[in-house]
Amino acid sequence: MKVSNAMRADVSQLFWPVTVAAIVVGADRILKQLTPMLLERGTAWPGEDWPLRIVHVINTGAAFGTLKGQTDLLTIVSALGIILFSYLLFRSQSGTTHRLGLSLALGGATANFIDRASSGEVIDSIKVDYWPAFNLADVAITVGIGLMVWSAMRDHDPEPEREVERLEGRGDR
Repeated sequence: MKVSNAMRADVSQLFWPVTVAAIVVGADRILKQLTPMLLERGTAWPGEDWPLRIVHVINTGAAFGTLKGQTDLLTIVSALGIILFSYLLFRSQSGTTHRLGLSLALGGATANFIDRASSGEVIDSIKVDYWPAFNLADVAITVGIGLMVWSAMRDHDPEPEREVERLEGRGDR
């Protein structure tokens, strides 16, 4: 079976996005493995007077402590997220920022899916004052979706059309 040059180009364009997603999964897994080795459940380091702490919290819900106890629903949503982000990444002709966002979201969804599918819960190990504990996968999903939205807003700028109309004498003077 011969692989076309177009297919080879598509696959080669997936190398760095898949690498970014894999790095997110790997870093999240490492932190989730280290956390219980370094801290007992419910403890934090350093103390409460620090604005950013490493904690050991078990979360049966979604990002930032929402939907507690909805493991089956969240496992399905994670799987659908992986499928959607993978499809969009493979089909995307968008710029680097959008593809980076898709890669981060894919990595985060995959990392949390692994935990939910294997144990029904995730370990949250990052705590910022006045915010529920979260993990690296949650950060990757949030930043990834933020990058996709920002990229879409930036790419959908109506100003260039108005400039063309002005230059061609069709716009308001």
